[in-house]
Amino acid sequence: MVEGSTISPLLCYNDMKTNNSSAYTMPNVGCKIGKVYQKLSSQLESSLAESGLNITASEYLVMRVLYGNDGLQQCEIVDTLGKDKASVCRTVASLARKGYVTTEPVSHKCLRVWVSDQGRKIQHLIDNVALKRHKALEAVVNAGEMDIFVKVLDQILDN
Repeated sequence: MVEGSTISPLLCYNDMKTNNSSAYTMPNVGCKIGKVYQKLSSQLESSLAESGLNITASEYLVMRVLYGNDGLQQCEIVDTLGKDKASVCRTVASLARKGYVTTEPVSHKCLRVWVSDQGRKIQHLIDNVALKRHKALEAVVNAGEMDIFVKVLDQILDN
């Protein structure tokens, strides 16, 4: 932060309350994206609990990736989700302890991950949570807005 700046890195545009007319008032996009991520994660956690699933939001994301691409290496899951390697490793280990995935070493640094029979048994519950969250989002953002939003996020990611 620049010395003497009136901007708090913790505040988003609508949160800023200042009487200083020279205060920098550009919206803090990163802050807003973070708030949206936290809200969506919290809603996902609630949906998972309501469905009787004993999995975290991170575990849910890994399972969704594996349902479509079983047998991925952990590094491929990292790339798909944009999560850090350590987080994905912990998540896969937790899923393995719960019996939802099995793993096999590819090298001393990498595991290949498959959905177990127990993991397949909960797929319909996970798919139902995904559908519920999708419908909730559609109630707030229509398909056209979502297309634009995803395009803008892709532009940010690509640059």
